[in-house]
Amino acid sequence: MPLLSHNDLRVTERKIAIPRLPRELERFRLVQISDLHFYEYTDPAYYDRVADHVNRLRPDVIVMTGDVVHYGPEHVDAAGAFLARLQPALARLGILGNHDYNDGAHGGNIAAMLEKVGFQLLKNANCCVERNGQKLWFAGLDDLWYGQPDIPQALADIPTETDVTIMLAHNPLLFDPVALTGHGKVDLVIAGHTHAGHVYIPVLGPIYRKIFRMKYRYGLFEKNGCQLHVTSGIGSAAFYLKKQKLGFPRFRFNTNPEIAVLELICSL
Repeated sequence: MPLLSHNDLRVTERKIAIPRLPRELERFRLVQISDLHFYEYTDPAYYDRVADHVNRLRPDVIVMTGDVVHYGPEHVDAAGAFLARLQPALARLGILGNHDYNDGAHGGNIAAMLEKVGFQLLKNANCCVERNGQKLWFAGLDDLWYGQPDIPQALADIPTETDVTIMLAHNPLLFDPVALTGHGKVDLVIAGHTHAGHVYIPVLGPIYRKIFRMKYRYGLFEKNGCQLHVTSGIGSAAFYLKKQKLGFPRFRFNTNPEIAVLELICSL
């Protein structure tokens, strides 16, 4: 893997065992994209490549776990054009990240764009997707830093005692309260935000650990029977000066961007 890895896009496939998954939903394919960070240094050709990869994977559902733009309303349309190209079999679902609240309308521009291009925004809300007569529930939380995440509201009216429920949360620090308060109700939490550290130095580890408070940096985790998947995201924006609206060119160091494919199975 190149050390400067912002263009080194990978497709990461993981099998997620959910014991109570109905047989009719065996091998249900989720494709997770996260942390797009559209801004003035975005490379359109790179995102064309991402869209082509996603569509070739033939997902049942595409989930977008926040940070569509890095900042500002001027990049919302470009992000929407990219998202409109993505074609799952059943549904396109999304949530807001912390950067989306810097879209010039406290997340309103992103919310309107997602609706326009066919993504359902789950902001402390839920929906169900059906395949072969069986329901799979998706709930989404508002952002931890700039929103008001509400776990009971996000899970309202879901028959969690019987049906599989997947929670979308931009910041993986929300996993702990979901696993504790939603014990037995949420089977899988899907998150982004960390960029897998963005700058990862061997031996020393990610230099962003203190900034992001990265208890859950990347990969799979488990607590109280609930699982967590944290993706490294596909974008590469790192720093910006908020008041000046000045960004810095794209880069990653030793942390590749990824499209995450999560295949749900009954058992390993």
